[in-house]
Amino acid sequence: MSVLRRSSSNSCFPSIRLGSPSFITALFLVALCLAAPAAHAQTLTNGVGLKVLGARPPDVPPIAGQPLETRPPIGEGQVPAFPGQTRAPAFITATPYRATVMTHGLNHPWGLVFLPDGKIIVNEKPGSMRLIDRKTGRIEGTIADVPHVQFAGDGGLLDIVLDPDFASNRLLYFTYVEPRGPVFFDPKMKADQQDNGVVVARAKLSHDDKSLLEIKTLVRVIPSLTQVAHFGSRLLFGRDGYLYVSLGERFFYPTAGEAQSLFSQMGKILRITRDGEPAPGNPFAEHQDLEDHTLPEIWSYGHRNPEGLAMNPETGEIWDSEHGPQGGDEINLIKRGANYGWPLISYGRNYDGTKIDGSLPLADGLTLPRKPKLNGGSLTALPGMEQPRYYWDPVIAPSGMTFYDGKLIPEWKGNLFVAGLAGQHVSRLVLKGQSVIGEERMLLDQHQRMRDIKEGPDGALWVITDDANGRLLRITPGNDAAKAR
Repeated sequence: MSVLRRSSSNSCFPSIRLGSPSFITALFLVALCLAAPAAHAQTLTNGVGLKVLGARPPDVPPIAGQPLETRPPIGEGQVPAFPGQTRAPAFITATPYRATVMTHGLNHPWGLVFLPDGKIIVNEKPGSMRLIDRKTGRIEGTIADVPHVQFAGDGGLLDIVLDPDFASNRLLYFTYVEPRGPVFFDPKMKADQQDNGVVVARAKLSHDDKSLLEIKTLVRVIPSLTQVAHFGSRLLFGRDGYLYVSLGERFFYPTAGEAQSLFSQMGKILRITRDGEPAPGNPFAEHQDLEDHTLPEIWSYGHRNPEGLAMNPETGEIWDSEHGPQGGDEINLIKRGANYGWPLISYGRNYDGTKIDGSLPLADGLTLPRKPKLNGGSLTALPGMEQPRYYWDPVIAPSGMTFYDGKLIPEWKGNLFVAGLAGQHVSRLVLKGQSVIGEERMLLDQHQRMRDIKEGPDGALWVITDDANGRLLRITPGNDAAKAR
């Protein structure tokens, strides 16, 4: 057995000022560059090649009870809305644990799900569903008949979940970014382009686990766009039996402003039935007889790029993890009909260094208070908008997450585990009610972007890493150092 060594992602372009002509011109070239795996560069970037400030924390041992984050914040001068909203004290797990590399050679894995027959399906962004034996970690094959995807930037084959009645109906649900329309040449960008958009689909897995059958599109997010960032796309079945779908606002203006619009699916969490219809009891389902009506599938809005959804098994509450700007990555408690503020309020600052001060155009005729109260020169709160339960500044780029409900490590019970991409670690958040009272950084020794984390049927935590040679890790009690199979 050999221990896998560091493999870091690269930056294809230096930081480009958001909104500048050079930024727009370079977008498609960035997408092409990001679609091709590469290694060895040290600069960490987001889905469109912009440099992420903060990123991986320094390799300094934490001091229990002291703030875990000690670097200067990017949102200089910003004061949290309540104690404990950021920079929680360090917790250190007392139980010895180890991370075993069960599988490697996965191509940018994004989502995973456990089958009742002992196998795991892992979605790879380039478009493959890989079937893995949970006991041995061996890749047994690739599931056939997966729809064609557009693999670029943040896009590709993304999340996957099983139907609550999978044992009897074999149904599963998945998200992907589909190419739309013909490839066309854009003379301004001097490059070929193609529109794309998120699809939420349902399919039946064949009884031999080898192919998808009866594929049906449940949601097809519009409008189609050429940009390749902020798709969101995490899936979760709630305790109510309905499917929750997180969707990003596609990063650029003017579409980023659609996060505040109740006539757009962008920057939203949807709540739908298993057939893709708006779920009963959704907050904006009234007056559907009007020609210009709000979208009945919307559950909450004002989201930026929510890549994580998890349900607290004790309370049934749904939480999300959300990519903020430079600084301001969030953990939110999702409420019916709530507005989470983007792009009007946020901690941190924009990628071009400007402050988030309400100067950008608003959707649907919204207006701001005449003299909004600024926090460190930025808008971090407005009436009627939710505050994050926790935020990171500098960022970790949070993606998939899960509440731990297992028995292997009892001190973790009820904790929220969040996979961090730019942070290259898993963040363990210790909760008391709805408040974060402690934080721990795990798996920094892997030197990998952490994409998703799930509790398996064995009570272990399973993690996938975002790399061209991605890993499937299993975290269990033990005194040994990380191993590879």
